[in-house]
Amino acid sequence: MPLHVKSKDVPEKKVVLKNDEGQGFMITRQAYGNESSLMVAVRPPGYHTKPHVHISEQINHVLEGEIWFFVEDKGFHCKKGDFHRIPANKVHWAWNRSNAEAVVVESHAPPLLGTEALEAAAALFAEGESPQLRGPGENKFVPYDSEEVEKKY
Repeated sequence: MPLHVKSKDVPEKKVVLKNDEGQGFMITRQAYGNESSLMVAVRPPGYHTKPHVHISEQINHVLEGEIWFFVEDKGFHCKKGDFHRIPANKVHWAWNRSNAEAVVVESHAPPLLGTEALEAAAALFAEGESPQLRGPGENKFVPYDSEEVEKKY
């Protein structure tokens, strides 16, 4: 487990949303340490998560394309170069309404690593260092009238 991992050694994973999570899929590459995780996600047109919460604060940076992020009753149309923050424990979701892929870098603190993500992510720990993850957080999908919020935007 090194502190540095070459790009070619970070696994790429196709994450297909289940019916209760939304529609579509994304391609991710993720790395983590004890206090945070970083993910690069490619979200195709039509990608749309359902409302969810997690214990992690999330900061997004749009590298390519555009995407909508919703936090409770507010919508944010984020384009290439934009940054966006989602506070911990706030209901939120994302929707790529465009006709092009959106490439987003997401930082999560504490790490957002469900069981499957943990298996596919690159661990960044020094030789002999014992991982002591704070968290890790996982998405919890919750009932929320997202359609009503989306109508406003």
